[in-house]
Amino acid sequence: MQLSDFLSPISESVFDSINESSPISLVNVLDIHVKKMPDLENIHLAIIGVKEGRLHENQEGTALSPDEIRKHFYKLVKPKFDIKIADLGNIEAGESMNDTLFALNSCVKYLLEKKIIPIILGGAQDLAYAQFTAYEGLAQNFNLVSVDAKIDLKQNEQSPINSNYLYKIITHQPNYLFNIVHIGNQNYFVEQESLDSFEKMNFDIMRLGNMRNKMQDTEPLLRNADMVVMSMNSIRAADSPASIETNPNGLFGEEACQISRYAGMSNELSSIGFYDMNATKDIDGRSAKLLSQIIWYFVDGFYNRKNDYPVVDSNEYMKYRTTFKNSDYEIIFYKNIFTERWWMEVPYPKERSNHKGIFLVPCSYSDYQLAQSDEIPDRWMKAYHKLF
Repeated sequence: MQLSDFLSPISESVFDSINESSPISLVNVLDIHVKKMPDLENIHLAIIGVKEGRLHENQEGTALSPDEIRKHFYKLVKPKFDIKIADLGNIEAGESMNDTLFALNSCVKYLLEKKIIPIILGGAQDLAYAQFTAYEGLAQNFNLVSVDAKIDLKQNEQSPINSNYLYKIITHQPNYLFNIVHIGNQNYFVEQESLDSFEKMNFDIMRLGNMRNKMQDTEPLLRNADMVVMSMNSIRAADSPASIETNPNGLFGEEACQISRYAGMSNELSSIGFYDMNATKDIDGRSAKLLSQIIWYFVDGFYNRKNDYPVVDSNEYMKYRTTFKNSDYEIIFYKNIFTERWWMEVPYPKERSNHKGIFLVPCSYSDYQLAQSDEIPDRWMKAYHKLF
């Protein structure tokens, strides 16, 4: 396939508001699809806009969002690194929603096979299902992180295509999903049935209040992510008035930027989608500006990747063993002495292992403290139950 079969050039009108720019502004650094498709040789990250907003009435303005985001993103000064990013243009709305999903799936799969990370500018988060299905045949033990105010796992029986993307991902066959991490949910929006389902499937949840008290604990939750979906509905209306569903409470803009940077730093992450911005509701470009900065932090995180996954017998790690009073079992923790990031070991059948019979779960110092207090960390238990 050819990417040009699905992607249209970026409109010249996007550049009209960029009157002056620094030589290191992104507009002068990125390889942008204006007249011809960029050469993907040596490219690390690729931006794709999706001009689709027909699934629900209140989503129509999301089709305008990719270009509105670009107007502000291009003005930002690049991080200090020698970045290799291409903006591949936009997927136009197809004759049907399924046509758009097919185009996005095809583009993401193509980039994944080229080891290039797609940065998707939605569009509503329903598009995330096409982002996920692009991994079919390419991934096992797949880890998804969703950043949203709501958790909706219900099926729309009258119109299956309108079912929440999380429901479609969980029920997708063949099943290559291992874990879902949900960050930033506000429980007055979430039915107990959805929370119970997450608990039964041993998925991870960090609600807004818990996240705010321990922001650093979101990093381990993102460290093993293969794919991230960030909804602008997760951000409070004061910071993002153009979210599809505006809420008085939610992430602060700075917190959304930090989460995005953590996502970029994940050694495993190979795609990210930013969804649910309705450009027709924006005020002074506030949401578009914020999302452009969130993407900037993702890029900065990517070029700060640590590549510090523990290696047996490496001198770069401290190993800590904890035992429990009423059990002969122990949990082994690993701490990188340079990055100070933590992992804990979960027993795992050798034939399914990614690390010589050891499955390592990213964790934090607080998990080690729990184990020292004779309490098994929750994320260790969830990983254990999923493995066995």
